[in-house]
Amino acid sequence: MAGAEHGPTLLFMRKTFPVLWSFHGNTHTGKLEATKERIELTSRGYTLAFAHDSIVHSVVERSPETRIRGLTSITVRLVGEEVVRIASLGGAGSLHEISALLAAGGTREQIGHRLAGAGT
Repeated sequence: MAGAEHGPTLLFMRKTFPVLWSFHGNTHTGKLEATKERIELTSRGYTLAFAHDSIVHSVVERSPETRIRGLTSITVRLVGEEVVRIASLGGAGSLHEISALLAAGGTREQIGHRLAGAGT
């Protein structure tokens, strides 16, 4: 496929997911948008954005105390000890795709590998 290397890829296109997210004890309903450079969480009247390289650690947690309105969440630890929790309103598949995007830090190779292995 000639020229495919230079065209846009799905891995670098903006991805949007419906989510619940919690920050500083406040829970918001909105969306998560992931780009090559950053993650943006938005809801009515509130936006939180951070660069991929500001993520220190992220993990899917299923314990009752980490759930958001009963949904499994991803706990994201940011530089400066800030913690954001994200739950997908799109189901388990979306939760694992979001988790892979957060863990990969926006690099093409890592995202492709993590998404391919998400179901294993």
